[in-house]
Parts: sequence; C-alpha cells; structure tokens
Amino acid sequence: FRTDLHRHPNFPQEDPNERYISAEEIYRRAVQELYQYCFDNDLSQVWAYMWNRWYCPKQWPLWARAACDAIPRLKTTMVVESMWKHIKHRDLAQFNRPRLDLVTYLVIIGLLPRVMQTLAYVRGIRRVGRPKALAGWQADCKVAWLDMGRPDEHRLIEKQLKWLKTARNTKGRDEHLRLLEEEEAREAGTYFTDLQNWVCSCKSYPKNRFLICKHLVREANRKLDNRPL
Repeated sequence: FRTDLHRHPNFPQEDPNERYISAEEIYRRAVQELYQYCFDNDLSQVWAYMWNRWYCPKQWPLWARAACDAIPRLKTTMVVESMWKHIKHRDLAQFNRPRLDLVTYLVIIGLLPRVMQTLAYVRGIRRVGRPKALAGWQADCKVAWLDMGRPDEHRLIEKQLKWLKTARNTKGRDEHLRLLEEEEAREAGTYFTDLQNWVCSCKSYPKNRFLICKHLVREANRKLDNRPL
C-alpha cells in the first residue's frame, strides 16, 4: 500500500528495459498485486474493503500520487487535519461542543491572524531586511542531506553503536541489530540516477518526504565538489 502511494510515472524503475511506466500501468499493477496477495492468503474481506475504499477507479485518484501529472508535495489531507487539530486543542480546548457562532468567532479572531502572520513570513514581507531562520522542514531536510552525504560505513557504525549502548532487554534491540548486520552484508545496488530531473530508481527515493536519497545527494556533492551553491 505504501509503495502504491508513492509510485509516479516520473520516477524511474530499477529495470533498465522498462525505465518508466505510465500512470495507467501503475494502477493496473497495483490492483493486480493487491488482488493476487489477497487471493493467495484467502483474504476476501480485505480485498473487498481495499477495492471499494481505496483501489477502485473512483477512489484511486483521491490518494495515489500516480493519479497526478505533477508530483504532489503534500499527502492526503494532512494540512487540513493539522489545522483542525490546532483549533481543537488551542482555541476550543476550554469548550465542550461549542455553538457554531462561537467557533466562527474564534476562527476569525484567533486563527486568521496567525494564518496571516504565517503567510506574511512565507512571502517574505514580515520583518523585511532581517535574516530568516530555517523553517522546521528546511532544518529537517538539511539534517537528512548531511546524513545521506556521509559514507555508508560511518552511518552503519553510528546506528550499531546507538543500539549497542541500549540495555539488552530493550524492545526491538536484537531485531534492529540483526537488520543492521544484514544491511552490512548486502551488496551495494546499481540504480539509475538523473540529477537533471532529480530522480532515482532506488526504493528509498519515492518514500522520502523531501524526494532525496543518498545516491542523488552524493552525486550532487561530487558534482559541486562538496561546496554550497
């Protein structure tokens, strides 16, 4: 399901003989894989639910990235849900089942000024001339970029030390160490990397929130000689 969510016609495939596939082919393969999995495991009720609520032609464009010509930056309705979460826990925290006129008043008086202030900051018209701090997502992207630019050996050793320092009875400790050992023994794959279009055929690229992976980051660093733009 997560793989089907992130597929897109502009993302290259690992198969060199079939580097790109159309949106229709992505949909057909997603439905076929789900049906075959449910058929092999005798999950008729799961198939009925997934088809009616997620994979039918009517529901597919509502959540699948492949249904859009451009690559969507946001997923589902998380921005709207986040806004209502703030309204519920910040503006309506002291009210139980408030009246509609009260909700409207709080949205106009409490929410809209914050939204206008945020928009002014994003557009660069608030505190003109002052240096801007990195936004939360920009700071996260910077951390991810620096981490992916490091050699695999350094990243793997750091992860292993992190889990080795935990107590032996820590939940998931042995499982994570086993996965790290398998990752260390796994041979490095060869992927199609295109800096011009900023795409990569590895499995980590489409699932990353910033659409970056270590292959693109390291290729960009080599091209820039590890110097900032």
